[in-house]
Amino acid sequence: MRRWLAWTIGVALVVSAWGVLQITPSQDDAEAPFPLAAAIDEATSARGFVVTVTDVRLASRAVAGGWSAEGTWLVVDLRAEATQDETGTILAHAELVIEGVAYRASERPASLLRGGLTPGIPREGSLAFELPGDVARDTATLELGISDDPRLDSLVTLDLDLGTLDAEDEVELLETGWTER
Repeated sequence: MRRWLAWTIGVALVVSAWGVLQITPSQDDAEAPFPLAAAIDEATSARGFVVTVTDVRLASRAVAGGWSAEGTWLVVDLRAEATQDETGTILAHAELVIEGVAYRASERPASLLRGGLTPGIPREGSLAFELPGDVARDTATLELGISDDPRLDSLVTLDLDLGTLDAEDEVELLETGWTER
C-alpha cells in the first residue's frame, strides 16, 4: 500500500472517531427527562398525571391558613389528577429553574407538594416558591413531575417571564382540596 494512502485512511479514521464522539450523547443527555410544554389554563398530560396551571402570582408575603411568611414568593395555582394508579401517585417534583439554579417548592405552607393524586378526581391547590429578590424579574421554567428523580420520565414544563407579573403585597395559597371537573 502506498504511504499517502495509508496516511489518508488513518486521518479519515481519526476524523470519523472524533465525529462519533461529538454525536454520542453524554450520560446526562441519555437520562434527561422528557419535557412537555404547558401553558396557563391548558391541561397537560404526562406519564401518570394531568396538570393545569391556573394562575401564577408574585408577592412579598405568602399566607396559607394560619401560616404566613415575608419574602419574595412566587405562588403557582394548579389542578392535578392521576391518570393511571389509584394509589401512590404524588406530585413529588416541583421546581422553578432560573438561570440554571433550581428552587424547590416550599414545604412550609400546606400545598399540593407531595399531595396524593387520584384518577378522575382532580385536586387543586398551590405551590409556593421562596425566591431571592434579585431573581424575581428574570425568566424561569416551572417543572412538575410525579417522581423525585425525573430522569427518563416525563416532566411538565411551563416557561414564565417573572418580570411581567405584578407584585402584590400578600397572596393567599389556595386551600388544597378536591374539585369538580
